[in-house]
Amino acid sequence: MTVKMYGIRSCPDVRAALALFEKKGVSVNFRDFNENIVFLKEFLSLRDSNPLFCDIKARGNIGIPCFVSEDGAVSFEPENII
Repeated sequence: MTVKMYGIRSCPDVRAALALFEKKGVSVNFRDFNENIVFLKEFLSLRDSNPLFCDIKARGNIGIPCFVSEDGAVSFEPENII
């Protein structure tokens, strides 16, 4: 299983999720916004089109880390993807 993960390494929640995935042996396709602006554009497209982000945006949050499973399911909790 490979998880697509959006975020930035400077976020403590992102670092914790990466550590958890490594510990559990989960392969991660980490899409770091600081490495490539295309990753940010992908994330914003997902965020703007997925109703799961409505509450997050209403609270003024970004929505990272964000995880997308191989079947396309989106989650904000790494445990839900494992």
